[in-house]
Amino acid sequence: MSEESLRKVRRFLVYLAFLMMAVALSYILAYPLGYSPLGYETINTKDDLVVLQSDNLIGLEEERVTYVPQEGEEWTIGYLKDLIQQQRTQYFFFFTSLLIALLWGVCDLMREKSWRRVLIQGCLYVFVPTVSLVTQVNNIKDVLQHAM
Repeated sequence: MSEESLRKVRRFLVYLAFLMMAVALSYILAYPLGYSPLGYETINTKDDLVVLQSDNLIGLEEERVTYVPQEGEEWTIGYLKDLIQQQRTQYFFFFTSLLIALLWGVCDLMREKSWRRVLIQGCLYVFVPTVSLVTQVNNIKDVLQHAM
């Protein structure tokens, strides 16, 4: 095997190792730690109400929100709990894309590529998961606002 082929295989294995570390770290942040800046977490559930904890920008507790659905709309409790469970998946994808964008950005900068290219590519990597996450959080806020 030539030296060039070995270099390509090593580079691929290093990329794969960093990708696996990014996925593992994102999983730990989203699921066991439950880190969700500007997100919500279910604290208590009863038959006719749900108590939620909203988080601020750095993921610390901001306020507790009690959700009581209007008459005839008790089904929204299940819908709200589903949205909050799906929020963790959205954060997992967001953190993964963010870490991968940082990794590839550092690699491109080490190869002396332009800052503008690195920044644009990083924004493109993170764009879709960010839009999806913001949509998820806005859906939760909409459910909470319609109850008031």
